[in-house]
Order: sequence, then C-alpha cells, then structure tokens
Amino acid sequence: MAILLLPIVMGIFVYRESSAALEEEIHRANDALLKQVREVIDNELESVLRLNTEVTWNTKLQELMFTNIRGQDSYQYSLYQIAMDFKMYKTFYPQITDFYVYYSPDDIGLMPGFVRSGKEVYEDVHNNPDFSYNDWQTMMTSSKKPSFVPLVYRGLNGSIHQSIAHISYLTSDLNTKPEGAVVILIDDSKLLSALQNVQLFSGGEVLVLNKENQILLSTLETNQHPVLTNRVLSDDSGFFNEKYKGQDSEFYYIASKKSDLKIVTIMPSAVVWQKAIYVRWFTYMSIVLSILGGSLLTFFFLRKNYNPIKQLIHSFAGESTVRLNEGNNEFQFIQHMISNTLNEKEEVNFRLKQQNYLLRSNFMTRLLKGRLDNQIPIEDALPAFEMHFDSDHFAVLLFYVEANDQFYSSINGNSENEKTKLLQFIIANVVEEIMNAKHIGYMTEIDDMLACIINFRDTGQASNLTELRQMASEAQQFLKNKFQIELTVSISNIHTSIVDLSIAYKESIDAMEYKLIMGRKEIISFHEIQNEAINEIPQGYYYPLQVEQQLINFLKIGEYDRAKETLDNIVDRNLKINQISLPLARCLMFDLVSTMVKAHHEIGDTQEESSGASLKEIEKLTACETMQDMHEQLTEMLKEVCSNNLAKRKSTLIQNRHQDLQTLIQNIVRFIQENYQDPDMNISMIGLRFDMKSTYLSKLFREQTGEGLLDYMNKVRIVKAKELIESQNITMNEISSLVGFSDVNALIRIFKKYEGVTPGKYKDSM
Repeated sequence: MAILLLPIVMGIFVYRESSAALEEEIHRANDALLKQVREVIDNELESVLRLNTEVTWNTKLQELMFTNIRGQDSYQYSLYQIAMDFKMYKTFYPQITDFYVYYSPDDIGLMPGFVRSGKEVYEDVHNNPDFSYNDWQTMMTSSKKPSFVPLVYRGLNGSIHQSIAHISYLTSDLNTKPEGAVVILIDDSKLLSALQNVQLFSGGEVLVLNKENQILLSTLETNQHPVLTNRVLSDDSGFFNEKYKGQDSEFYYIASKKSDLKIVTIMPSAVVWQKAIYVRWFTYMSIVLSILGGSLLTFFFLRKNYNPIKQLIHSFAGESTVRLNEGNNEFQFIQHMISNTLNEKEEVNFRLKQQNYLLRSNFMTRLLKGRLDNQIPIEDALPAFEMHFDSDHFAVLLFYVEANDQFYSSINGNSENEKTKLLQFIIANVVEEIMNAKHIGYMTEIDDMLACIINFRDTGQASNLTELRQMASEAQQFLKNKFQIELTVSISNIHTSIVDLSIAYKESIDAMEYKLIMGRKEIISFHEIQNEAINEIPQGYYYPLQVEQQLINFLKIGEYDRAKETLDNIVDRNLKINQISLPLARCLMFDLVSTMVKAHHEIGDTQEESSGASLKEIEKLTACETMQDMHEQLTEMLKEVCSNNLAKRKSTLIQNRHQDLQTLIQNIVRFIQENYQDPDMNISMIGLRFDMKSTYLSKLFREQTGEGLLDYMNKVRIVKAKELIESQNITMNEISSLVGFSDVNALIRIFKKYEGVTPGKYKDSM
C-alpha cells in the first residue's frame, strides 16, 4: 500500500505542475492575442486621431474661432473654404466614414463640401428616435475633454449603423462652455473586418470600451449599455473571472497605447481550460487504475503472507486466556500478547528485585550484628545479593538524621512513611555514589540509622581514615545544601576481615554515642575517640557542691547573668578544657538535671500551672541527646526561672514597703493622739521623733492618708476640745491649754476653721 502511494503522489505532482504550466501558457497566449487586437484597433483609430488633429488645427477654422469675422462679407466664403478643405481631407482618409464640425454660436455644421445648419446635420447623420436633436446638441456643447463614444450613424440609403465617434471640443476661452465640436465617425463594421484576421478561441468575444466602460465595439451582437460597471479597470492590463451571458468566463483586458480605450477579450472558461480539464481527467483515471491494480496485488500478497501470521496467532491463542474475536486486528493481538508477556516479566523482575533488596538488607544487618547463618558461607551469599568486595579491609559508617523538617515540608502530597522512605533512598544513593567513586560501599537501614559498609580498594590505613572523613563530609554537605537534610556521621576503625564487620559496627555505635559530648551534625571517628580515651587525664568532672549551691542561689535571687556565667563555666570546664569521657558526661547531665529539680523545689512555687510547666521543662532536659542541647535548654530555663524569681522579689519588696508605711502611719497617729496636749508638738517635733525630715514625713503622711499631717493634728485637738466643751464647765483658756494650744485665740481661730463657728457659740448651742 505504501508503494502504491508512490504513483498516486507522482500523478498528483505531475498534474499540479502541468496545470501550472498550462495556466501560464494560456495566460501568455491570451496576452499575445490581446496585444494583437490592441495593435489592430490602434492602427485603425490612429487615422481618426490624426484627422482630428488636422481638422482642429486648420488655419481657417482657427481664424473662425479666434477672430471676429462673423457678420463680415468674407464670413460665408470662409465657411465655404473650410468645407472644401474638409472634402479634401476625406479623400486622404477613405477609411473614415464621415466627419463634421458643429459651430454652436451660429448653429451651423461644416461637412466635407457642405455647410449645413445644426438641425440638417443631425437629420443627415444621426436622425434616430433613441437619440434626439436636443440630446445631440447637449453632447456637442457639454464637455471639453475629447473622448470616444458610441453613436448611431445614418447611411446614405437611410439604414442605421453603429459607429464609433471621436468628439473633441472647440473653445476660445478655457472658462466658458465649448463653442463647438469636431465629430469623426468610423463604422464599427470596418473595425470588425480588420479583426477578422485575428484568430480567437471558439466562442470568444472582443469588446472595445471607453473610459466610462461603455461598449464601443463588440465582435458579437450585444447591447449598447455599459457592462463591467462593477469592475474598475484601473490597471494597464489584467484578467479576472466573472459570469457573462450565464456562463463562467475569463476576462482579459489591456489599455490602448494611443487613446483612453481599453480592449477586453471574453472567452468561456470551458474553452480556455479545455486542455487543463483533459489533463485533470487523465490524472484521475491513472490514479483510479493505480488504486485498482494495486488493490488486486495487495490482496494477492496479503493472502500469500497471511499464513505465517495465522499460525502465530494460533500459537499465542493456545497459550493465553485472551481470544481473538472475529474482525479484530491480528497485529494488535500479537502486540497485546507480547506487551502482556513483557509486563509480566518486568513485574516478576521487579518483585525479585524488591525481595532481593529486602533480603540483602537483612543479610547486611545480620552481617553487621554478627548473626550470620553458618550453614551458608559468606563467599557464596555475596553473589546472591549482587555484592562483591575487592579487598579484606573494611569499615562501617553510621548516618543519623538530625533534622528533616525542612525536607518533609518541601515534599507535598505524601504520607510521613513515604517521605521517610524517600529521605532514606536519597541518603543511600548519595552516599553510595560518593563512596563508590574510590571504594565499594553498600547502604542499609539499621536501628533508625543508615549504615554503610566500606570495602577499600587501597589498603593504606592512615590515608583511608582521612579519606573516609573527607567523603563523609562531602556527603554531609551535599545533602544539607541540596535537600536540607542534616546528618551526624560516625566512622569505625579499619578492620582486615569481613568477620570483623560486627566489631566495626559496634565501634561506629560507640562513636555515635559521643554525639552527647561533641554535639549534632558532626563527623565522629572512633579512632580519634579511642586515642583521647587512652590519653584521658581527668578521673571525674568539675561540679563541686559550692558551685551547685551558688547556681541555686543565683536562681533564687533571679541573677540570670551570674547564673548563666556559672553554667557556661561548668560546661566549658568539662567539655572544652578537661574533655571528660562519655560516662562522666552522662553523669554530669543527670547532675545538672538534679540541680534544676532542687532549684525548683527550694523556690517553692506553689502555683499548679507553674509547677506543671517546670516539670515539662525538666522532661525536656532529660530528653536531650547532647550536652550542647542540654546547655541550650538549661540556659532557657535559667532565663525563665530568674525572670520569674526577680518578678517575685520585686513584688515582695513592694508588699513589705507598703506594710512598713502602714506601720509608720499608725505609729504617727498613735503618737499624735497620745501627745496632743503638748503645745510644742508640731511637724518638726514629729520628724525628729521618727528620725525623718518634716517635709518628707508630711508628704508621706498625705500620700498614705489623703490629708496633711498638720491638719490631722489640729483635727485631733478640735475633737478633744469639743469633748471638753460638752462634758465640763470650764473656761476657754483652760480648754485651749488642755488640748495643746498656746493661747485661746489660736483655739478660736482653728475651731472656727474646721467647725464654722467659734467655741463660745458652739458651747451656747450645746
């Protein structure tokens, strides 16, 4: 079928190219024909234009137009001479049917050999019901531009002929209407006889149009009304398609070189494209024959080659539950069966790979923990799990994920379990790729960590440990920068037997525990820790009882800066200066937690909410994995406890001050009430009594009681005076001395100030 398309495509290509060539040839032939017609028309009309020039520039006619000879004796003679000149012109131009000059001022017409009136000229030349005398006069005097127009011509025998008239107008002034016109007539039959030598297509027609698109000449019988009015033939030449006389036609037009006429040829499209239609049908028939012949050959070869496919279908159908229904595509069935087979194979391989990954992880876990099955040698187990080692030098790296919140937040649409698997997958791939660049590395998950078994290709121990640290640092930095995964890495010593991998794993576990001292996100080497343990000098840690009591005291009084300084000193002395061992570090952690418990107990916070918060803080302390974490947590606790205690101290001080002031005021009041009879008692005396300045004492008394100290003393004395006035019949002088006034006038003045009346009037009222 594909080969069958080749002749079809070639046939279509040949048809398109031949159609384009034929179209170009037809346009070229029509253009040549049109130019030939234009040449004939221009030759025939050239005599008209030349005669028009001779008549217009005739000296006698010019004299008639531009000199005032009318009314003179020579006027009629001049007209006769002009008519004789016209008669001579006619002998020179035999192809001209007739011509005349109409002079409107005198309504005369000058014809070859005759001088007639305008009416006579009209009747001799144009008399026609469709073209009246008034129409003729209007045409003679209404325009100035020369033009070709269709006009009816009356022959000598009275017969009517169609003619082409060239009219040019005579005027003596450019701003006035024409004074006459030169009319030259040529019978269209003469032009048609000249066109007989031009070979046209069968059924073709030639039209000569003036600039108003009026038909001046037609090779076929047609009307005299304008055609092609919907077309503006503005170009010098061109072609277009249009309905003409009820059938599709091809219009070709060209402008005359010597006038404003346009020559148009009209040919039926069926005639023009006859050869192209023949080529088209020939191409169609060849395509149909190609399809029929190719289909027969295709059917023959399909039957010949179908038997192997049929046998293959039966083979597949016998091994599968899927059946080929009638009308189905056999190739699709074969493709479906092959796809099913490949999918099943891929699924089996995937399951085997999954099982192999789980089995290998289990094998590596048992290998690291020293729990291998002795019945199967390690050398036989390694190929089964696609593992191989190049040397007998091994090491183990442990990776502990410290921070994964940023990584989890960047993954959307997955469960926590899936995110954890993805995180482990990324770490395993990155570490294996970095380790396998120089050595052999296998990763597995074990006890919430990832372990990597390293087999060295280069067995130099000193350089290999340094290299391991560099590769671990590279993996650590890459995972942090690329995926926001932060790791703590521990490295074991190098061992010279695969059996010692369990020892290496224990060493890396021990090194990972030193995270308590060294902190998170570090690379901890068991070799370095081992050397430090050998050279370890301190047998204990720095945290004496007086320092602990000092820290508790600072917490009690809220001295955060001094408490923090003490805590920082404890941590620095134990971790940076003395570098205590891991067991001692654990003891120090528990000791510090104990200190915080003691501090909370001695502070004696009775509020249930605060006690619960304190217990939560202590729980956070016990959950810390490193000394650095505990240091940070303790610092936060110190700050919070000191802040609370400081606030409590300030509150206690305010309460104590308020109580002291209340006691002072009560003492002052008691002193005044006990000594109001003393005339020397005043604010200064009270200030000396309580060892305070009188002004400050008076201000303090006013703040606490709301009234001045002097006012209070006077009120006490007035109250006592009122009691004496009411109870005893004594004089005012005696009363003033008994209540502490120096004279009776002072009593009267102050009594009236507070009571509004004098003591005497108060006594009278009583």
